[in-house]
Formats: sequence, C-alpha cells, structure tokens
Amino acid sequence: MKIVMFARCLALLLSLMALPTWAQDARGITAYQEIIDVAPGGSATVTLNVTLADSGLDRIDLPLNFAKPENFAVDAKDLKATAAAGKTGDVKVIKLQFDRKPAGEVKVQITFTAKEFFNWEKAKGAHGVYNLSYTFANATATDINGYALKVLLPTGYDIAGITSSTPKATGEEAEPPYDFRTQSGRTALNLRSKSVAPGKGAAIAFGFEKDERNPLLVIALGIIIAALALYLKRDVLTDPDFVKETVA
Repeated sequence: MKIVMFARCLALLLSLMALPTWAQDARGITAYQEIIDVAPGGSATVTLNVTLADSGLDRIDLPLNFAKPENFAVDAKDLKATAAAGKTGDVKVIKLQFDRKPAGEVKVQITFTAKEFFNWEKAKGAHGVYNLSYTFANATATDINGYALKVLLPTGYDIAGITSSTPKATGEEAEPPYDFRTQSGRTALNLRSKSVAPGKGAAIAFGFEKDERNPLLVIALGIIIAALALYLKRDVLTDPDFVKETVA
C-alpha cells in the first residue's frame, strides 16, 4: 500500500513539473468544497463550490479524483463557463473554461455525476459494515485553501467509525478535522483542511452501516407506551373521590 501511494505521489509531482505555463499560473483557489451525494445504486452526484481569486485567466485546471465523471454543468455568476474531464500530462483534471477573463473574485459551482463511485458488494465487510474511502489529490500548481468535503450517505445509514483521516485527528486541535451529523434525515460526514499543497491530499476512510431502527416501529411503540400509561391510570382518573391537587 505504501509503495502504491509513493508511486502515485511521484507521478503527480512529475506531472506538476510538466504543466504548461498557463496552468502553473492558475493561482488563487481560496475555497474548495466537494459534496459527494452517494446514491443507493452506487453512483454519486458531485457538487464543487470553488472560489477563485483574481487570476486573469479564462481557463483553469481543477483536480479530478473520480473515475467516470459525466454530465458536467457549470454555474458562474455573470460568466458563461463550461467544464469537462480531461488530462494535463498524465493527471486527470477538470478543464474549466470561461467565455472571457474574469474580473476579480469568481465563485463557481460545478456539478457532475460520478458513475460507479461506490461498489456496495466489494465494500461490505464483517457485521454488515460498509467501508468507504476517498482521497482528494491536489493536481494544481498551487495551494488550495479552505478545502472541505461532505459525503452524504443514502437514507437509512449511519457512521460506524472513522478508520483514518488526512489531516489526522490529534485531539488537541481547536476544531477536529472531521465530524458527522444529520442533514435532512441523512447522515453527512464532513472533512476539513486549511490548505492542500501541490502534490498533497486530504483523505477520509470510514465505515457505515444500515440503521436497523424502523421509524414506524418507534412511533408504534410510543403509542403503545402512551396507551399503557393511560390504562394504568384509569382507576385514578375514574375514581369519584379523586381530587386533583393544585399548587398555590
């Protein structure tokens, strides 16, 4: 595993050295958020929210860490833009093209579908726990600041545990690099990194499992408990000599 990771990092660094001048000037990525919405079938809808400082460029390469991206769409305020999967050297990238050179800071939202993002059968481990890992590799020539990742699990699944993360959680940081919470009835795992330098990455590996709690069963159980409580109090409530206490 270490040899494979070393080989990947070496290939990435060599590719960065070979970047054309216009790509090396693609500076000023001040915020970068990835939202991976995992579908029950294994595909994922990916949303990138990217903030670019004034770079004076009408095209830029962004990291691409998904094997089968398709159906790209771009929303850039006051600008027309397109995005497509491509390569710079041997590195997979998203080629973002504007209709003109942006003036000042630009906020761009890119959405696409990642086919076969997650293989449920291969990812299933012991005791019904599924293992998912994702690595964001910075294939640009500059720091990516304010990196954030959100992974939305399909409805009915909960986090079983975190296997590893980059940055690592030390327990001494003011804000841990990751957390998970409920969002619109679904579990969302969040990962943060202040910056990701060229040739470096941010990563998360975790397990998740099916939430076996049946919501209808919980509601029914609540009704039964309430009815039982009323039943047990029936003698008191129907007693003609019962006097309700009042507090002065």
